[in-house]
Amino acid sequence: MSAAAVPAGAVHRYIALDSLRGVAALGVVLYHIGDFGWIASSNIARSSWLLVDFFFVLSGFVIAASYGGRLAEGFPRGRFLLLRVGRLLPLHLAVVAVFTAAEFAIFRPVLNEPHSLSLLARGLPLLDGFMLHAGNFYAPVSWSISVELVMYIGAALLFGTRRIGIALAALAVVVASVVLLNEVGVIGFGRLLQRGLIAFPLGVLAHALHRRLSAHVGRVPGWGLAAAEVLVMAALLYVLWLPGKTIIWIPLLDGLFLLLVLVFAADAGPVSRLLRTAPLMAIGRWSYSIYMTHLILVIALNRGLPHLFTALGREEWVRPGRHSYGLMSVELGRAWETALTLALVGAALGLSVLTWRYVEEPARQWSRRLMAPRGEPRRVAAALPVT
Repeated sequence: MSAAAVPAGAVHRYIALDSLRGVAALGVVLYHIGDFGWIASSNIARSSWLLVDFFFVLSGFVIAASYGGRLAEGFPRGRFLLLRVGRLLPLHLAVVAVFTAAEFAIFRPVLNEPHSLSLLARGLPLLDGFMLHAGNFYAPVSWSISVELVMYIGAALLFGTRRIGIALAALAVVVASVVLLNEVGVIGFGRLLQRGLIAFPLGVLAHALHRRLSAHVGRVPGWGLAAAEVLVMAALLYVLWLPGKTIIWIPLLDGLFLLLVLVFAADAGPVSRLLRTAPLMAIGRWSYSIYMTHLILVIALNRGLPHLFTALGREEWVRPGRHSYGLMSVELGRAWETALTLALVGAALGLSVLTWRYVEEPARQWSRRLMAPRGEPRRVAAALPVT
């Protein structure tokens, strides 16, 4: 794969894409809440597990934009990988620490609901991406971080190899698509890793197309940019609204995500201007924390609310049976469930502000200072943090 070099000091941040990533992270939060209330039970929310693949496409685009040219010109590949590990690993470790503490302080002694320590042994070193399915109490969403790191290794190896890299990336997309569509997988090459192998190279392709087309954006009339943004967003929302999606929809969605990234990389239409407003930019900035930490709150409410309602004498608010997913352990009626959903989203935003400020951003700055060669100006692109 190849990419144009990033000139010294010429750091470009794709703000609309950054904000879209934040909106997608909130979509994942709604998906994990479950069929609960009017918002989280909507078809779009129930399909938002597919937005993780948008993260992979966006990651390919951003890594190509931020590092592709420099890797091709000799930027140390080991340094690149350490910078990315320093970006993603600290928050992962913090989340694992929280769930491990909860396991030994609450789930085992109080709830009598132990979780196998083999899951911890697998989740801590980020091995979940090589499994057949997602699901790890100690690291609920870190499978995607595992897949990300594999994609970074591939980027470090292939950027600058030109035709060989392009051929190998194309082969990875084709092979992963075929085995995914045929629902074939083994440990080490299951559907989780297959999703990354399809989406990440498409993001790199989106960046290559963006480079070729960006010089012509100024010639497109304003109504053309507006139409492109509205159409691609409408197409995405329509596909997400369709019920009954399974894993075989992923290649189709990845193609749509490629178009989404390509259109909003121009950062020029009316929807992009909306995405550049301060609240959406903030959500984009916190998106990695939103994605990584929201299940702390979801799981706490899932297990805690039934006990609270029982203690208050409101057993009718407790859903009969064992329901470990989302907020499905309680039933409050659609109106109150929607109110609780909004409260949880607000709490997730608040928690993400804290983890961004005290874990994510300090770790990112520390890793950059550690890896910066003496005397080199701080010009490493602020790559969009992804899942």
